Amino acid sequence: MSDSTSGYTKHPEFYTHTVTFLAEDCLFRINKEPLEAESTVFKDMFLLPQGDPETIEGQSDTLPVILQGISKKDFESLLRALIQHGTAKGSVLDHDQWISVLKLSTMWDFHGLRNAAIKHLDTPPQSLDPIDKVELALQYDIREWLLPALLALARRSAPISVDEGRRIGFENALKLASVREKLQLGTVEETVDLPRRRGGGMAPTFEYSTRFLVLGDRDKEAEKLDYTPFIRKVFDL
Repeated sequence: MSDSTSGYTKHPEFYTHTVTFLAEDCLFRINKEPLEAESTVFKDMFLLPQGDPETIEGQSDTLPVILQGISKKDFESLLRALIQHGTAKGSVLDHDQWISVLKLSTMWDFHGLRNAAIKHLDTPPQSLDPIDKVELALQYDIREWLLPALLALARRSAPISVDEGRRIGFENALKLASVREKLQLGTVEETVDLPRRRGGGMAPTFEYSTRFLVLGDRDKEAEKLDYTPFIRKVFDL
């Protein structure tokens, strides 16, 4: 590949193309290649027809690609994850940084980074509590988290708080309440007369009890139940 301005040949592998981004008040100048390789959004953006280099966004600090609505912290976390992705290097990101990676990787179609974020956030000591999982699962379409997290909330003794309702949406909180707050175990006791014995002896009797779900105040024993069928029905999973 030849540079028409200098007359020199550009190495196909070791001639780095960079792009400048602006997130909040901070400039980032980074290699384009990892972005193109990992994200279909950036790959398509960089394939757009190029005009005069002096007027192309991202080619200089005075004309960066402006990341509207993206925080410096979130973009920095994504880049750190991108650098370590695919290497043997251990995770250097904390809980909040991985949530930032999940947010931007979902927005910009970084499929590999999204899967890495989901894995890290679901692995101790990063593991999220059930409310965090439901909130993120609904926001970023993580279906594999939703049912187990809802089941954990249905089984716990504490009711859904107002703050938790705000986080997962009051409609979802009401749905969850319909699963967990109105179930109790009812008991039915019955006596069954067995057939008479030969010789006219007294017919033996058999007493038994069975338990079943009924409407009413929450029963302590109901916390041990498998609410999965109810959750699937109410949340259409």
